[in-house]
Amino acid sequence: MVSAIADDTIVQSREAVTVDDLAKLGIDLGRDFPGENVSELRRYPVLSEGGWFIVIKNQRTLETISRQPWRRLGPITLRSEGLDLN
Repeated sequence: MVSAIADDTIVQSREAVTVDDLAKLGIDLGRDFPGENVSELRRYPVLSEGGWFIVIKNQRTLETISRQPWRRLGPITLRSEGLDLN
């Protein structure tokens, strides 16, 4: 989702969302967000005062459709992640 380029520019890709993706989250656009169009929705990570979240937002209005907690360090993966010390 987030990648760095050689010149230290950060590029954040915004993934397209499908109706099936929304259904897995228990969201029905017609019921929960009338007038929204799935083609305007994108999924990407954000950092807020509460930590990192994966959000789905309407790119035209920036209305939040879904917000779920993500990894504690967001896009940073430590080499020790998943290491079993037992």
